[in-house]
Amino acid sequence: MKRSSAVFYTFTGFLLLAFVSQNSVYANQVPGKLKPYRILVIIGDQWQDPASYMVETPKTTGEYSGYDATPEVNGDCDFHHLTILLKTWGIPFDVVRLDQQYLDRYMFLDINSKPKYGTIIWDVNQSDKLLQPDYSIISEMVNDYGIGLIALSDRIKQPEIQKILGLKYIGSWESNSLLNVKGRHFITDGLVSPFKADSGLVAHMQRQQVEVLDGTQTIVEQGNLPQVTLKEYPSGSHVVWIGNDHNYLFYFQGMRTVLRRAISWTLGYSLYKTWDNDLIMIMDDPGGVQSSWLEHWHYPQLTEDFIEKYLIKPLQDHNAVLNINFVAGFVNEGKQQLEPTWNEVYTDKFGVKQDYPSAKRGYDKGVKSGVFEVMCHGLTHMQPDLVSDPTWYGTSLDREKAEVGWYREFGDTRRKKEITPAEQLWRMYTAKAWITEQFGVEPLEFCPGGLGTSVSYFNNTPKLAGQAGFGWCGWETGYLGKDMVIIGWKFFGTSDSPLLVEAPPDAHDFGISREPETFATVFDKYPNGRFMSINEYIGYLHANNSGSWNDGQNKLTISVGYDPHYCRHFETHESNWNLEVADWLTKEMGNITSVAIDGKEQGKSAGRIVVAKGTGIHKIDIIF
Repeated sequence: MKRSSAVFYTFTGFLLLAFVSQNSVYANQVPGKLKPYRILVIIGDQWQDPASYMVETPKTTGEYSGYDATPEVNGDCDFHHLTILLKTWGIPFDVVRLDQQYLDRYMFLDINSKPKYGTIIWDVNQSDKLLQPDYSIISEMVNDYGIGLIALSDRIKQPEIQKILGLKYIGSWESNSLLNVKGRHFITDGLVSPFKADSGLVAHMQRQQVEVLDGTQTIVEQGNLPQVTLKEYPSGSHVVWIGNDHNYLFYFQGMRTVLRRAISWTLGYSLYKTWDNDLIMIMDDPGGVQSSWLEHWHYPQLTEDFIEKYLIKPLQDHNAVLNINFVAGFVNEGKQQLEPTWNEVYTDKFGVKQDYPSAKRGYDKGVKSGVFEVMCHGLTHMQPDLVSDPTWYGTSLDREKAEVGWYREFGDTRRKKEITPAEQLWRMYTAKAWITEQFGVEPLEFCPGGLGTSVSYFNNTPKLAGQAGFGWCGWETGYLGKDMVIIGWKFFGTSDSPLLVEAPPDAHDFGISREPETFATVFDKYPNGRFMSINEYIGYLHANNSGSWNDGQNKLTISVGYDPHYCRHFETHESNWNLEVADWLTKEMGNITSVAIDGKEQGKSAGRIVVAKGTGIHKIDIIF
């Protein structure tokens, strides 16, 4: 053999060895069982906020609809729904938006080239706004690093994504055929087939059509067309495609459960929260002065004895919580100035006695006994400007004082204009401080009085409430956090979000003052319901969970993190989660032999996990 040939074969062998060694390194870094407990959601241009903070219900596009009488087509809501579901399940995630970010391999890997995420949720729409992403990076993450992939609906038009999924995308056409489970699989186990749409959903839905390639399995069909498929890779990666119309995909309980199970299956495990039979009952307005001035909303403040008899006792009898939006400040008409609420006893101009100190004693008893949760209804429930034309001060009951626009605080509905950000923030911070002083509890929920808000981007009331440190906004506005705010919550009354319930008869102390016996009927309406504190829900929404595998001890450790501000409910209450382990992980690792929480063994199987009270970090150790 010539020397040059020997060198060539030696060099070729070295390259081959290096290639094998490098792939062995990947395999050692990411054995099938090792999946970091964090999701990376990758989108196109669906996030409408250029600052990546507000996630809103999509606005109409201005396009013409061929289906409905109104020629308005709403924007894509898939990303909006995804954020709601991941937050309400307590599953940790980050977002990459390809209209502002260049797809880079170190979005997925840490400084040591080890995965930071266990699964990618692929929700990238077609758009000329994308920054020319290199989709081969996704193939690398799946094939070489074992990161899982869940792709949604028609967001799979990229050839690289189709190849990973083992599909060939054909297109979408309208269909109302039912979604049915095909065969048996971990992801669909126990689901009722066919899937039912949420109540009241009437829509023209698109059904995706794909060709399933060798090695890909179908587990849900619509008609005879695949709508959920899956595939496994030697790297340990598990990939799932969930079809259906991207705007209506998650309006089916079955499809929401499929997504949650797909996360568990692609990761190998998951820790999540569900909300079957959980309710959040709300009452507005105690402390507000509008009861003294607004003709059609006129009533006496509830007294101590009244509150004890008609609110506290039935709540105690049913181990229930009533969440109350309190007003912290009182507009004194005589002095023409703002004062703290709960100090005045007087007869108003309608001839009705208003005894605020008595009401406060009653509410204090409910807070102390744990049946009232304190929330924030703003500072005054009235316009910041009561002086400028047309002034409120000094006017008669049947003129300006009868205009409901005066009794809105965060949007000037009387003058038809918005409230400036600085004024709104001052009122939020002051209301929070005063309520904390008045009740000894810092409110975590903020609800603008009468739902009057400012909606433009810089004046946006929910956005400002998030900046002010509240964790939930309004009745149904949604999640507030330092990471994002989500405006327009969904899925109430399902396993994916608690049901919000009005305190009978009308969600206000106004109605209770007139029909007090009606309040207790709520427990007959929901005999199996658990009436919970909204602070508990906020705590789960803000939990900071993570997970990693310890090879040396053959142990999976999940950390549950409770921030002392947003998760303060858990300082004095235990919490519970669902631990789900994929069948393939059990097959690979063996059965669970121990589940210990903060060093104390709780059992030997997945299922309900009970975490002792206390904020900070709790450790769940699962040994196989």
